[in-house]
Amino acid sequence: MGVDVRDYIQSRIEGLTEDSQEFYSQVPGQANDFDTWSALKLILHSATVNMYTTVLAQNDYYDDLYYIDALAGSGVSQYDAENQCFLGSPLIAAKDAHIPFKKMYFVENDSDHAEALEHRLEYAFSQKGDKYTEPEQWEVIPRDANEAIPDIINGMWRSFRNNDDGLNYLCFIDNQGMDVKWPAIEELTPKPYGDLLINLPTSQAIGRNVGANPETVGEFYGCDLTSVDIPDRGMREFMRDLYLDQLQDRNRPVQVNTKVEADVGSYYYDMIYATRDIRGGNGYEQTIKYVRDFIEQVHSGDVDRILEVLDGSQSSLSSYLPDDDEGISEELAEESSDGDSGQTALGEFQ
Repeated sequence: MGVDVRDYIQSRIEGLTEDSQEFYSQVPGQANDFDTWSALKLILHSATVNMYTTVLAQNDYYDDLYYIDALAGSGVSQYDAENQCFLGSPLIAAKDAHIPFKKMYFVENDSDHAEALEHRLEYAFSQKGDKYTEPEQWEVIPRDANEAIPDIINGMWRSFRNNDDGLNYLCFIDNQGMDVKWPAIEELTPKPYGDLLINLPTSQAIGRNVGANPETVGEFYGCDLTSVDIPDRGMREFMRDLYLDQLQDRNRPVQVNTKVEADVGSYYYDMIYATRDIRGGNGYEQTIKYVRDFIEQVHSGDVDRILEVLDGSQSSLSSYLPDDDEGISEELAEESSDGDSGQTALGEFQ
């Protein structure tokens, strides 16, 4: 029997809200201010972390796996005035890693958020048993990501050159505006080896500025936009594809793009998974595609209703979420595993 897409989405959002109030209470008042559709982005992030650590753990060459959260936030994402929360990406990465990372870097420029994040991570690793997987080392870096990323990568590169075993990294860049500019992306690609998950703010920051502030957008893209013929119709798709082309030119040709909608037909941002091409292919990119296929069926209104169900104020999702896609259900069911809903395995995301 296939896994129902409604149940799948609800279970993933339930995992994002689990423990979130407890972590918020550790540092009340410090939280990222997100909208409910951010849950869709966090589901993809969770799946990517789990896929990455599951697959590369089986490769004897990659002895050292690193995680970089370039815009890490406070560890908790608040989505309404009543302090209701999701777990932030740092705690999700610690929770959903199949094996511990060697080191996790959390970069956060807001000093209050950075302090809150450090406190919440310490709490997670000391109070929560083995639910949150502590890496060999971890570090909260209170700096601008554009300054911190080159130093992180240079340190990793020196380690790589002096180490017989290989290293690899997963870098999550959750741009809310045009935060991490192209020079930092240049540092991330192509050395050392790793995967990128990037929030591209296609509709808001890019769409609103590409005509009014082409120099600022050009710095984000790493190209002179005054020489680019940007169409009026289909501008957002054009700008997304231009960014994908830029990544491809930096040895990241294997790409999966997930379009996130704030509401029905309201194209908001793109989540880009990008990695290098390897001999034999990157078969595990199919995991990201499977998750993408149902994320693109829902929007913020669906997430709101799921949260109402989890809060007990709504009894059923059946009249709200899209009809189950049989193909997606079969793929999800193929490797589904039993067990505690708070624990994750690669099959749960496929």
